[in-house]
Amino acid sequence: MKDSRNSSIEFNEILIRRIVYSINKAITEDVLSERRLETNNRCRFAPGDYINENLRHHVVNDDIYLIPFNRFVFEGRILVDKINKITYTITTLSTLAAGPKKHGRKPYYMQSILCMENGECEGSPKQMTLADYAESMGLVPFTDDDFENDFDDIMQGIISKNDGYRHYIIAYSVENKEIKEIKLLYLDKDFAEVDSADLKEYVTPDFVALTNSNYVDENTHDEEENRGKPFKLRPGVKFPLRAKEEEV
Repeated sequence: MKDSRNSSIEFNEILIRRIVYSINKAITEDVLSERRLETNNRCRFAPGDYINENLRHHVVNDDIYLIPFNRFVFEGRILVDKINKITYTITTLSTLAAGPKKHGRKPYYMQSILCMENGECEGSPKQMTLADYAESMGLVPFTDDDFENDFDDIMQGIISKNDGYRHYIIAYSVENKEIKEIKLLYLDKDFAEVDSADLKEYVTPDFVALTNSNYVDENTHDEEENRGKPFKLRPGVKFPLRAKEEEV
C-alpha cells in the first residue's frame, strides 16, 4: 500500500539551492584545481570528491551534517537534515540507472538506504523489483536482514531505521562541463519514483539565498584537523548515538 503520509517531497529550498551550488561549482570550477579534499576516490578530476568538499564548506551547519562511510575503496558521504529528518545522497543519473542491477558481497549502498528509510512507500511505474533483478541474473536476493545490517553499518548507529527518516537522491548529468540535467528524486525501495522535482532552475545561484545569515556555515572548524575524520557537530548540538561503491 502506498504510504500517503510520505507521497510527496518536502522541499527545503535554501538547502537545495546550496547543494546544487556545491555540485555546479565542482563541475564548472573545482575540477581544475589541486587541493586536498573531503574524499579522494579517484583522480583529481573526479567531480564527486569536489562535490563532497563543497558540501562540507557550503552546506554543513548546526542542523545539517555529513555521515562518512566506506564501501570497499569508495569513500561516501550521506548528507543529513536532522530537523526535517531527511537524508540525501548525490550521484549521476547514469550511476543511479545502473543501481538496481548492482550485486556483490554487499547490497548497493543506496539500495540499503532506500529499503530502510523509504520501505513503506510505493512508487510507479514499477517494472521490476530488486528480487526480480537478482533472479534475472541468477543471484540470490538480499534479505531484509542484509539490508538492515548494511544500513546500520553505513549509518554507524547515528540513524536508525526506526527514526522516521526519508531518503532523497539528487541525480545529475553533465555535458561539456556543464550540468545538463539535475533532479531531486524520492524513490521507493525498488527505485520506482514516488515523487520528483526538476532542479535545473537552481543551477544559476541566487546569492541572496545562498548567503542567508541564518543558514551560512562560516567554516569555523579547523578543516585540516578534521579532514578525513567523522563529522563533528558544533558545541551544544547533540543527537543520540546508539552505538557504534559507488561513484558520485
